Amino acid sequence: MPNPDPASPAPDPRPLTPDPSSGAARPPSPVPRLLSPLRLSIISPSGTLLSCPVDSVVIPAWNGLMGILPEHAPLLAMLRPGTVRARPLPSPLVPSPPPLSFQITGGFADVGPTHVNIIADSATRA
Repeated sequence: MPNPDPASPAPDPRPLTPDPSSGAARPPSPVPRLLSPLRLSIISPSGTLLSCPVDSVVIPAWNGLMGILPEHAPLLAMLRPGTVRARPLPSPLVPSPPPLSFQITGGFADVGPTHVNIIADSATRA
């Protein structure tokens, strides 16, 4: 149905969500929520080599390279020999941290919305 008054704004097509404080319906916020960082852990038989928050991770999955961002769907992946690369979170002291690289000889990756656990046969800093 066309808007009868061209000077008035068109209705908002977004669905209404309940306001937690009052229960009244309101449109969703136009500002997206911030994503939680990923926690990358690299574990080998010699111990934990790394456990830190990162923006993104690239792993050498058996079928090719796989990029992982926050809120990724859960999965298990078999890893081939290659390089695990990650982009650490910036901080006030280090606004542009250098990327992290680890050479692995194979293993498995456990991926979830907020974590990436690399269980490697062996791993070294690249």
